[in-house]
Amino acid sequence: MSSWYKSFAELSVVEKPGRSFRLQVKDRRPGCVVIAPHGGGIEPGTTEIAAALAGWSYSLYTFDGIRSSGNEILHITSTLFDEPRGLKLVRSAERVLAIHGCNEPGQIIFVGGLDEKFGNGILASLCGAGFEAVRATAAFQGSQPENICNRGRTGRGVQLEISEGLRRSMFKGMDRNERKVTRPPFRVFVTAIRNAIRVEINMG
Repeated sequence: MSSWYKSFAELSVVEKPGRSFRLQVKDRRPGCVVIAPHGGGIEPGTTEIAAALAGWSYSLYTFDGIRSSGNEILHITSTLFDEPRGLKLVRSAERVLAIHGCNEPGQIIFVGGLDEKFGNGILASLCGAGFEAVRATAAFQGSQPENICNRGRTGRGVQLEISEGLRRSMFKGMDRNERKVTRPPFRVFVTAIRNAIRVEINMG
């Protein structure tokens, strides 16, 4: 998805907090931050997934589109994403896990980012839980150093691109209220990734 706005400063001239977007910023500990920079109605389901992954254990950041329609214009591509509070939280973290949604058919997760060890752990845990997860190629690689997932303290992070089909299986529906009701795949998915995060932190 291309960006309508090229920076948060550009976006904030037109779009206002509480009307077009809202932020969630939970600074809990530096070991891991889970982020959804295209949350709310931009890439539906990513905020709910990120919040469940963070739980009460890890830091959380989400940039949520809350317009009644047309939230896709709030998409600032990951290599340009520079909202100050999110950037500050990411820069303080040892590990960054970015949750995204893609329009790919089927039920699949693309695992990208520069932290191959952490990414491989997540990939193995997801596959072990019965999901189709593969190493990302092309547009979903998240390999650019300026990608928000790679801007933590180590310069390496993980980016998950979750297909629309898989996200739809996790919720009653994709509108704001329907996403409050989760289905069994949601809990299995969250548990698999939280297990991988715990292993990574304990081995780190």
